[in-house]
Amino acid sequence: MSFLQPWLLLGLPLIALPLVIHLINQRRHRSVPWGAMLFLLSAKRMNQGMARLRYFLIMLMRMLAIAALVFALSRPLASGGWGGLGMTKPDATLILLDRSASMETQDLQTGESKRSTALRKLAQLLDNRRDGGRLVLIDSVGGEPQAVESPRALPDLPFTAATATSANLPAMIERALAYLDANDAGRADLWICSDLGANDWDAESGRWSAIRDRLVGMKGVRVFLLSYPALAVDNVAVRVANVRRRQRGDEAELLLDVSLTATGVNSQAEVVPRQVPLEFEVDEVRSVMEMDLDAREALLQGHRIPIGTGLRAGWGSVSVPGDSNLQDNRFYFVFSEPPARRAVVVAEDPRAGEAFRLALSIPTEPGLQHSTGVLPPSRAGEIDWEHTGLLVWQASLPDGLVADQIGQFVEDGRLVLFFPPGQADGNGAEMFGSRWGNWQPVRTEPARVSWWRGDADLLAHVGSGEALPLDELNTYRLCALESRGTVLARYEDEHPLLVRVPTTRGGAYFCTTLPTAQFSSLERDAVVFYALLQRALAEGSRSLAAASQRDASTDALADHEPWELVAPTEDGPSVSEWGLRAGVYRSGDYWAAVNRGAAEDEAGVTPSGTVEGLFAGVTFQRIDDAVGSVSPLAREIWRAFLVAMMLALILEAALCLPGRRVEARRFSDFAPVGGAVRDSR
Repeated sequence: MSFLQPWLLLGLPLIALPLVIHLINQRRHRSVPWGAMLFLLSAKRMNQGMARLRYFLIMLMRMLAIAALVFALSRPLASGGWGGLGMTKPDATLILLDRSASMETQDLQTGESKRSTALRKLAQLLDNRRDGGRLVLIDSVGGEPQAVESPRALPDLPFTAATATSANLPAMIERALAYLDANDAGRADLWICSDLGANDWDAESGRWSAIRDRLVGMKGVRVFLLSYPALAVDNVAVRVANVRRRQRGDEAELLLDVSLTATGVNSQAEVVPRQVPLEFEVDEVRSVMEMDLDAREALLQGHRIPIGTGLRAGWGSVSVPGDSNLQDNRFYFVFSEPPARRAVVVAEDPRAGEAFRLALSIPTEPGLQHSTGVLPPSRAGEIDWEHTGLLVWQASLPDGLVADQIGQFVEDGRLVLFFPPGQADGNGAEMFGSRWGNWQPVRTEPARVSWWRGDADLLAHVGSGEALPLDELNTYRLCALESRGTVLARYEDEHPLLVRVPTTRGGAYFCTTLPTAQFSSLERDAVVFYALLQRALAEGSRSLAAASQRDASTDALADHEPWELVAPTEDGPSVSEWGLRAGVYRSGDYWAAVNRGAAEDEAGVTPSGTVEGLFAGVTFQRIDDAVGSVSPLAREIWRAFLVAMMLALILEAALCLPGRRVEARRFSDFAPVGGAVRDSR
């Protein structure tokens, strides 16, 4: 509970006033022993227990009436059973605002989103409290602390507007703690406004342990979570992938994959089959088709859209009817002529190098240009980094200049596949947080792959839905790998086959065996080997095209300039929001489409128990709210205290009414005899 006039609480000692008056009145009368009153005193003792209780209740009601009046004048704030704000004023209030795309889920009747509802209610609460001190905003996009002059300005600030980005809650809290340390803020309140998106909170991250320890060590820091965990109801998100332009004689067409995801559906509930209309727009030409959605996800692969042969590059979009989240109802895409797919193989083993060259030289479809060069490690300086999409490195991990060039190569959006050297000894260099160990024989020959990730990445199922035959792969020797990456395939003994390490852009992979016969059957079985390399080549070559798909972020458009906004033309983002909201941008002959990240379509919510565990030992209060709710976070409840005061006074008056008394005979019926009472009858 908090108070708008907390200084009036200094009047709480006045509740002792009735007791003080009672004690003063007792001092005013002097007791004189009188033998004639012995009978009356004896009769009074017979009723002393009830009398004392009645006097105690009268005194209590008077004290409660004064206390209720003081609380009413202090204008208390509360909301339901929540009273976590306390009575102390913070020296600083930090607002951590989640501006991710999922926060734009809105109430269809009020038109308010989770983000706008949180801002409105928090602004109202802080304005009513008038705490003073510093008010600082940290949003999920910029991440830097921004001073705010007044809580009323929160909903209208440019850095609280809607975006198509994702959030990183651990990083936001770390910035808040750094601000408190740097500014010696003293008592501080941290308000986190979020929808608890699982991808935004990343509850499994090791960063939470350090965050919790720092919060526990900070005295006077309180954390309030204003959460909106309810998923979007009856919402459909659309996404486009694998856009490519194909020329067939005198005809040209676009090929693309369209996926629909139904969010806000309980995992145990049955999805009602329905048809969702899709609107395609390419070169200002629109077409509509209906797509069956009989599950939580639906996929349309290889959809063809005829285009003019003169249209070498451009943009388009796919949209579904508006629903509870407008951020995921339209997806923009761009296209251009496919670039030449160039790969470079650096191999110390000529047989392995030839195996890589053969698998990379065969195009996956007609019309694609493939080029593959094989070099020994000593000639790595000859690599044309600018025009290469994939690097296959089969040798000891490099260091020095070559290692720096590979790092920049990946940062530019390209891919590198590392294969172990033939004589790995475990004492080599380290790259991307990974290091080769020693070669080791398998426990049972041949070793078989027991698990691999088939829903995404380089080992995903083929277009027909069939899995790659990794379970048929025979492996005879494996190289140990120390890595912090994500395992994409592993053997029965838990030894990894393929690992992807985290990178900002592009990709870096480590494969723990070689394709030659003495190590594995990769080359002989061919299907897995060919699919692995071709997918890596296609992914790495995307950055060579004159068009690219990008996730919304502050640096989404940082690699080219100047940009011009192509779409949307109506209600488009301002210049300061370019790269933060979905749209199509152009820089000379280069096209870029910016959309929400794929993680925003994963409607997982961090469980309540998990959130409580993240803040174990911290002064923490969670407030669950609903999008579009009109009830304030805290309301004045002084009227309730006035009612309590009146009830206390009524009870006090009732207790003061004359009650039943002990009946005594007339005093004249008794006569004192020697200081005793005698019956005169």
